[in-house]
Amino acid sequence: MPSHIIGREALTAFLDDGFRRLYNDVDVTFRGFYADGARVIVEETMTATLPDGRPYKNDYCFVFELENGLIRHVREYMDTAAGHRMVFG
Repeated sequence: MPSHIIGREALTAFLDDGFRRLYNDVDVTFRGFYADGARVIVEETMTATLPDGRPYKNDYCFVFELENGLIRHVREYMDTAAGHRMVFG
């Protein structure tokens, strides 16, 4: 998985290929939305099935920075140690 994705084309390619190869049966439960001007914070829990059939569940926090009605920048926070254990064993 890339450590960062820059641009609409790169994000679309990741979602169309990399994300779909790693996660199946994805479900997202939103926990909270917070906005302050051009900054929006989204808390969520994602559950999915990994390619070998094992379950995946992790909490995420996304910070969106907006400009002229478009997303200019996104930061993603998650429990990377737990995610690594679930994906790689």
